[in-house]
Amino acid sequence: MLARTGYKDLLKPGRIDADQLPPNESLTSIGDGIAAGFALYGQPDSVVIMVVQPGERNVYDQRFIEQRLWERHHISVVRLSFAEIRDKCAIRDGSRLFIGDQEVAVAYYRSGYAPTDFPAEKEWDGRWLVEKSRAISVPNLAYHLAGCKKIQQVLAQPGVVERFIDDQETAQQIRECFVGLYPLDSSLDGQNAFEAALNNPHNYVVKPQREGGGYNSYGDDIPKLLGSLSEEERKGYILMDLIRAPGFNSMLLRNGELFPAEVVSELGIYGIWVSDAQGNVVVNRHGGHLLRTKASDIREGGVAAGFAVIDSPLLI
Repeated sequence: MLARTGYKDLLKPGRIDADQLPPNESLTSIGDGIAAGFALYGQPDSVVIMVVQPGERNVYDQRFIEQRLWERHHISVVRLSFAEIRDKCAIRDGSRLFIGDQEVAVAYYRSGYAPTDFPAEKEWDGRWLVEKSRAISVPNLAYHLAGCKKIQQVLAQPGVVERFIDDQETAQQIRECFVGLYPLDSSLDGQNAFEAALNNPHNYVVKPQREGGGYNSYGDDIPKLLGSLSEEERKGYILMDLIRAPGFNSMLLRNGELFPAEVVSELGIYGIWVSDAQGNVVVNRHGGHLLRTKASDIREGGVAAGFAVIDSPLLI
């Protein structure tokens, strides 16, 4: 990659050693995880549906996953939107999902994370068709909901993590990773959070039930937003303590040009989990990483939204 982009000299002796760049298996591990679920389904002639947005632009990593599934596992992928699922798929032979004469083993969602993905009832019908079939959903509905801000806020409440993690030491280690998350509803905690946000807005972020960058409110925008919402509308938002990450000097590459900047980074770790209907774990492993870096004075952080860039961890 460095050679193709004109920066191969970065790996000259005395600058960066290739061993300092950890391997990243995210493109291959996701495909291998889907293949593990496919094998568990037990119908080798079936297909995988990749559920995409109409006119999808973010196709490149999706195509790598398709390629991995075919070249390594000989699994075919059919790309469909929710509306196309409604029009082209059907449930037959009990609860089996078919597209034409091909059975669907796995539905991999690359859409369905924003309200705009469901503009009409036909999109909801497509999602419901998959959910009521025996096809494996990636992610399943419970895990999909766990990515929503309100669910995350509830999981952070005292005693909730402990419902799922029996070992108290492990539960405490998980809690140490949490930042403060508060409701903005009519409960006492919600009323206290509402007052705190109005009195000290620069200490918080207000987040709606959305994925990706561009939807959060910070600082002086918080009182304006909360003042415009009814008590009922506030239930669709949560309040989070503002994370003040330490900045450092680096270079950002945009449109083929390098820009010096003080930046902050966010590291995400992919995990691959596959279990059967009885809860027996089939796959549970690390699946690579995603490091996003942005200028420290930019509040949002989405790469696709244009706020951040893809980066690589440098081990020292």
